Amino acid sequence: MNGALRHNAADTFVPMGTGGRRGNKKNRRRRRMPASDRNANNNPAIGIYTGIGASHSWLWFVDLFERNGFHHIRFLDESAICSGDLARLDVLAVSGGDTFAMAGALGPSGAYELDKFITGGGLYLGACAGAYLPMNSSKTPLHHFNFARVKITNLRKVLPPALIKSHKFSMAYGCDFIFHPVREAVELKLSGDIAHDGKDRIVAPLYGGPGMTVHDNSVDILARYHGFTPETTFLVDRELASETLLGTAAVVKVPRGRGTMVLFGPHFEHPDYPDANRLMVRVVEAVNPRSPLEFHCSGGDVKEDHVDGQWVHSFKRELSNARIVAAGMDILPMAWLIGYKVYEPEKIRVFIESMWRRIRGLEQQTPVSMEPEVIERLLDNARETVRLLREMKRKMDSRDDTAELAGQLFRVLRGLAALFFTVYFQSRAQSFMTSAQHHFDEE
Repeated sequence: MNGALRHNAADTFVPMGTGGRRGNKKNRRRRRMPASDRNANNNPAIGIYTGIGASHSWLWFVDLFERNGFHHIRFLDESAICSGDLARLDVLAVSGGDTFAMAGALGPSGAYELDKFITGGGLYLGACAGAYLPMNSSKTPLHHFNFARVKITNLRKVLPPALIKSHKFSMAYGCDFIFHPVREAVELKLSGDIAHDGKDRIVAPLYGGPGMTVHDNSVDILARYHGFTPETTFLVDRELASETLLGTAAVVKVPRGRGTMVLFGPHFEHPDYPDANRLMVRVVEAVNPRSPLEFHCSGGDVKEDHVDGQWVHSFKRELSNARIVAAGMDILPMAWLIGYKVYEPEKIRVFIESMWRRIRGLEQQTPVSMEPEVIERLLDNARETVRLLREMKRKMDSRDDTAELAGQLFRVLRGLAALFFTVYFQSRAQSFMTSAQHHFDEE
């Protein structure tokens, strides 16, 4: 993974308004469920996009796949995709974030590699920003990704007035505006093809994802927006929200070449919505792995050494320091606009806690074979995270501008988490293979 720091000139500071809700489902601490084991025929090679434009929500894909026993997981930034690493995968998952930043980072070469992956038989899972990315568009740089003949319903020439949360309400789209009529849980009606266990209605959270219309007979609508719930937060009046969403497509299945794109407006991968999780898992389970997985941190033919577990203690110490500093920032009433995406201080802890709750598992693992330089990069990124956090806390206390620093911090956090999970899942995969070999030898 590329851990280099990049400055985004569009980073600006945005004061947090009264619309921010704390303690909502999206950021609660969650209990992890034990994962089941899968055989090679039911364990596809999955990639999760973690590069420029990705927000914290890709961590929900990590939770989803691990809970359901998928351990052959790679973490790809824009450089990895442009370098052809999708050829090693059966599934690519792209979650929420800044669609324009994703498209700009991937560029024409990334679009080419993504299209080659899908048309060659790959499965593309796009949620929220990941759903917008492959839709037809004339806007630069989205025009490189015209893979799905799907239109969005939350687009207006004149921006309607927002009731609350104006900083998360809309974004310019050429001369038009994309706006988000509601947030939090909405009710969905499933089609016969995806309905399961007698359920044709489920609830899933919406955090900026689209309503969709389809004018292509080859595209299947798997779910429609059906209603609102007591948890739904209206950003526009209810009549406009109903007109924009209800009856429109929430999940679509788009064939392309020998592959498939499944685009989700709501976040079916969100850990607090098990019914939605099960449906997304069923989509992945339908994939037949195309080739044996080659599992390397760097993605190439590299020299790997036996690495003992001492590094885990060093990493745990740095992560503990990061937790302490971040805890003092969590309640501060502020947010940063990084590109087109708003980040609050609490998102810092989302990244940190996702790693912290898995540290004990790594401590209990036997030493693994991997590149020593990967561990060095991981520890260096952890130290840099602590340094940036301390500097940010100091600037916050003195009321200095922290916009540029926030952009750097979230980029480093994203890279740190991606590198950590690369090591984590490689360790899990090696342990699973060792256990399977022992079982085979005993028989």
